Amino acid sequence: MGKEFVDLYELLEVSSKAGEKELTRAYRTKALKYHPDKNRDNPEVAQLFHDIKTAYDTLADAKKRAEHDEQRRALIAKRQRQSTLTGNRKKMKSELEADERRAHEAYEAQKMMRAQSTHDAEAARFREEAQREEWRRDKSMREHTQRQQQKKMEADDEREREERRRQASAALEDVDELDRSIRIRWDPADDDVSQEMLAAAFAPFGEIEEVVVAPVSGHGRRRAAQAKQQSALIVFKSIVAAHALMNVQHETPRIRRFERYWAGGREPEAVQRITGIAAAAKKESVGSQSAPTGGSAGDDADASSAQRQKMRRPDISELDLDSVPGIELDFAEFEALTLMRMRQHHQKQRAAPT
Repeated sequence: MGKEFVDLYELLEVSSKAGEKELTRAYRTKALKYHPDKNRDNPEVAQLFHDIKTAYDTLADAKKRAEHDEQRRALIAKRQRQSTLTGNRKKMKSELEADERRAHEAYEAQKMMRAQSTHDAEAARFREEAQREEWRRDKSMREHTQRQQQKKMEADDEREREERRRQASAALEDVDELDRSIRIRWDPADDDVSQEMLAAAFAPFGEIEEVVVAPVSGHGRRRAAQAKQQSALIVFKSIVAAHALMNVQHETPRIRRFERYWAGGREPEAVQRITGIAAAAKKESVGSQSAPTGGSAGDDADASSAQRQKMRRPDISELDLDSVPGIELDFAEFEALTLMRMRQHHQKQRAAPT
């Protein structure tokens, strides 16, 4: 329902043709009469004073006064028409207005329904967007967690590999001199064999610390004649070089002429420790690159890998040393070699300038 029309001329008690001076005089008279300071007992005077001020401002403005006059003329015309209408015409008009109101109300209801439908569609779209965004965040978080776990696993694997390398390095460093020594034998008829020739022949396997050839004189010559073999001791600086010499796959004619034995009579425990560390590292590396699809398949792969390792590098520790001819160690001869090596060492010390 619209605001009720107020005839401002009636409020100021002037005619619709009153000029500016007449309007000002009427406004001042009304304002003095209904000023709130003079009518403190009547609370409605303040609103009346405000309406008088508004009426004067409206009529003093030509544009606003023209709009007011138009509304006033329309209202007067309407009242005149209503007064001339008969009862039936009033009833008909009332029905038409009711139909218009109902049509307007139906239109507004449909408009509200369309607005509600649009709102529901927007809300559904927002929910779908929120769900997709939540899914993207969850996916990103899962990927981030997986990356962090992968990095942690890689870091743990790297620490384990570093620890194995450290253990292997420690095992290589903490090796007794005897474990780095290889005893060789050859036919005494090969008179071209010398200390220098042995050093040159076995140098490709690793750096040699010393070569000690057993003397063949006196009792030693009789022993060599009986055994028909001459021996020497090759002392490497690394047990890896000694192990390479004992497990060479393709022997050259220059190497094949020499029989080779561990100076201690069997493969040192240090070799077994290092071989075990390397095998464990290789097995874990192969397992991390290709995960087994089943228990039996993984066991077959491990067995095949172990079989290939045995085919590539024989393990001397599995041999029956008692059944190998010439493998037994003559302690007296080994002792003689060791003593000679010690004498050579002392001779070098004495020959060195002080």
